Amino acid sequence: MSTRTGRLRQAVASRTGTGLLLPLLLFDLLVFVVPFGYLLRISLSERSTGAYVEGTWSVEGYTYLLEPSNTISETFLFTLGFGVVVTVVSVTIATLYAHAMWRADGPLRIVLTAGALVSMFTAIVVKLFAALLVYSPDGVLNGLLVSLGLVSEPLRLVNNGVGAVIGQLYIVVPYSILAVYAVLSTVDESLLEAARDLGASSPRAFLEVAVPHAVPGMLVAGVISFTWSIGSYAAPLLLGSGSERTNGVLVSDLLLREFDWPAAAALAVVVTATVLGGLVVVRLVLSRREVTASG
Repeated sequence: MSTRTGRLRQAVASRTGTGLLLPLLLFDLLVFVVPFGYLLRISLSERSTGAYVEGTWSVEGYTYLLEPSNTISETFLFTLGFGVVVTVVSVTIATLYAHAMWRADGPLRIVLTAGALVSMFTAIVVKLFAALLVYSPDGVLNGLLVSLGLVSEPLRLVNNGVGAVIGQLYIVVPYSILAVYAVLSTVDESLLEAARDLGASSPRAFLEVAVPHAVPGMLVAGVISFTWSIGSYAAPLLLGSGSERTNGVLVSDLLLREFDWPAAAALAVVVTATVLGGLVVVRLVLSRREVTASG
């Protein structure tokens, strides 16, 4: 009797778990799988003077990406470099900031946490226009530097590659901070105190104790930063110059100006595949790290 009751409970629990997963699976299907499938279908249609020729099949969109007559390959390589730079800077800032949050107490921790959260709750366009006001030649930062005599003339921090990077950092750093802090918050702070008692300086204790424990969070922060940056659109458009053309800007131009939907869809598919490849690499690194730690 008890065996039958146990099997019945297992069956009910299994059906309940499946029932809870169904809405999530349906959401993923409608929001991600179906739109991506439609995008893939458009990328495999014939290129023409119109937007999309239904019922046609072709790889012209992908071959167009490789033609030397256009600058798509250069744009893609620039975007990859842009994503790498933003990712490295973002993870560095996030690790230092998250460490400060982790070590802070009372009101200071609240202030640091609020600083990251408020930025997340602010619209991207609002943040970028605020950055434009702060870093422009006649903005707040340059006015302060010139008035203090630290620079003789305003620094060029916008309308160039530096401005595009700064704008993208405004977008991704808050998420990176929370990713690293989520891992550091599970670490026993007494480990740092023990390192200090054994003679390690504060920077050495940070590098040899805090950073190794924060690696999983840093990898997640890197994925977030790279994923957002490789499809960046608003930051290069508002704080960069015309030469900082990323994949997002190029896709927009192909769609809205040239009405070349197959090429735009093909580029979007390639970008998505690149992001997925990065996710697979990070997953393999984390899995190997878990195996090493357990062994």
